[in-house]
Amino acid sequence: MNRIAVVGAGSLGAITGALIADQGRNIELIDTNRAHVDAMNENGVRITGALDRVIPVDAKLPDQLNGVYDLVFLLTKQTATESALTSISPFLSSDSIVCTLQNGTPEDKVASIVGVERTVAGNVQFAAIWREPGVCELSSTLEVTRAHAFDLGELDGSHSERIGEIAEILSAVGQCSISSNITGMKWSKLVVNSMFSGLSAALGCDMTPVIDDPTLIEIALRVAEESIRTGWAHGITVDDVFGRPAERFTEASGQAHDENAEFLVRILMQHPHAEASMLQDLRKGIPTERDFINGRVLEVAAKHGVDVPFNQALYRLITEAEESRTVPDFATNRNVLHDLLT
Repeated sequence: MNRIAVVGAGSLGAITGALIADQGRNIELIDTNRAHVDAMNENGVRITGALDRVIPVDAKLPDQLNGVYDLVFLLTKQTATESALTSISPFLSSDSIVCTLQNGTPEDKVASIVGVERTVAGNVQFAAIWREPGVCELSSTLEVTRAHAFDLGELDGSHSERIGEIAEILSAVGQCSISSNITGMKWSKLVVNSMFSGLSAALGCDMTPVIDDPTLIEIALRVAEESIRTGWAHGITVDDVFGRPAERFTEASGQAHDENAEFLVRILMQHPHAEASMLQDLRKGIPTERDFINGRVLEVAAKHGVDVPFNQALYRLITEAEESRTVPDFATNRNVLHDLLT
């Protein structure tokens, strides 16, 4: 894989692409934000937060592409999946690979555009925040990022030679685990996003105020349980959530419940300043991925008659903020969620 592209060089994409470039690989960072592309070309990608690095990169706008890419890491928001793949498709060969590293479960959509044989799936397990053109913050700790940065797998569960090669490329950021159940791992990541991204966007905050609020931890547990039961109803073998068996999160009372709450707090303390990309979008006044995160849970739950009131509440609060072009008020929406528990 001699020529690589990151399509969607926002916070996660810029950090991933820069660290891969730092290992001497031929990689281009492609993004639609001209100011961001210009800044990356002129000054490199500046990584702040858990890392303090400036790494030179080659960045391009979609209309500046040429040649053929052997491997494409797709890191756009799902709202831009079709337009991004339409732009890159003329520059793919029959052997090119598109590796989805997006939120949610975009693989069916991606495969319908580029072909299932050219599609592999992945998860990003670290958090980042876009600060300004050319500047992105690694908001997970460096220890956590290095220990588990990505999950990766073939859609059919096979352990192919190409998956091993892609994992080696991604190891520039941190450990990349290869899974024979990537569909279950993608749903596990959806469980995480429905909890933490949903709460962050619905409350207008990072994870700091959630850590010390038992009510919000309880809301997160309810969202997780709903999302897991929805995946099961859809025939998905939901993988471990942060290394904890998914079924443990459906134990809603007694000691198991208390252990789940303590476990979530420990996880959040590793990502205290993680701010959901949906909240970043609300701050910018642009469409969020609500339909592909909490909205995806609602869509699948409706097919199988699963009751998901807490996911519905988060989706409604995010929708209200997006439609009014406002950032949610923490105290107001915390009270709304608290009322669901009474």
